[in-house]
Amino acid sequence: MAIYVTGDAHGSQSYGHFSVDGFMHRFSTASFPEQKGMSKEDYVVICGDFGGVWTADRFRVQEPPAEKFSLDWLEEKPFTTLFVPGNHENYDRLIGCQDKRFIDSWFYSKMPPEEKEKLRQGYPRRQWHGGHVRELRPSVLMLEHGSIFEIDGKSCFAFGGAQSHDIRDGILDPADFPDEDAFKKAYRAKRGSMFRVRGVSWWEAEMPSREDMENGRRNLNAFMESHGQIDFVFTHDGPASDKMLLGYDGIDDLNRYLESLRSVMKYGKWFFGHLHDNRRVSENDWLLYEQIVRIS
Repeated sequence: MAIYVTGDAHGSQSYGHFSVDGFMHRFSTASFPEQKGMSKEDYVVICGDFGGVWTADRFRVQEPPAEKFSLDWLEEKPFTTLFVPGNHENYDRLIGCQDKRFIDSWFYSKMPPEEKEKLRQGYPRRQWHGGHVRELRPSVLMLEHGSIFEIDGKSCFAFGGAQSHDIRDGILDPADFPDEDAFKKAYRAKRGSMFRVRGVSWWEAEMPSREDMENGRRNLNAFMESHGQIDFVFTHDGPASDKMLLGYDGIDDLNRYLESLRSVMKYGKWFFGHLHDNRRVSENDWLLYEQIVRIS
């Protein structure tokens, strides 16, 4: 058994923004030949911005053909794919949408009630190796915030999420408008600026909730009391001190939360993505992007 870890994938394929993106490229046999000797008891962890679940359908909860093909492709790989969610994920489809105001807005007015119930549920949630996951496929799993897993005999703490920085000109929320015509008018007025649309290209759940953070701290404290050390930490964003060492001054509540965990726990290695670089920040902390590193 083995564990490999890599950074942001941003979906199944590269579409010209970053040539290193796309998990179908990164995990091809040519790019990742190590898989020839792997099995489903070997694991590849993506540190956020998986991006394989993205498209919002206003009429049905479904995987569009391209997404279904790429997820099926990943399921057919000899290894098991794990990921912590990043900021560029469709959280409504991954974990379910609980915002009644949004579901009841004009945006989903043509979605049948049974489909709206599917939207509230997200992908199936189940226990796996000691923690909770969302199962996209039997061997394509999203690691929930704050869960601790035993993988290949190693203890692993997972905590995803990050704040998007490509929303300088705000978020356009369809639920703020009485109908589609009013929304389209506002959308046209924003063309040329840096904004995203709620439920289409941005989801509020990109930033973990206070409940997520409290649950993660509680799980970690209990584990540390009984075991003393965690082997691996997988996050999307990094703790505040690491980001400052890397020259980033945009420190937010999530960075401070991760720093508060880092300052009190013993751990072997910490891996995170989000910043699109490959750097060994300190003896134990690694920033990853397209590199695939074996850690166990």
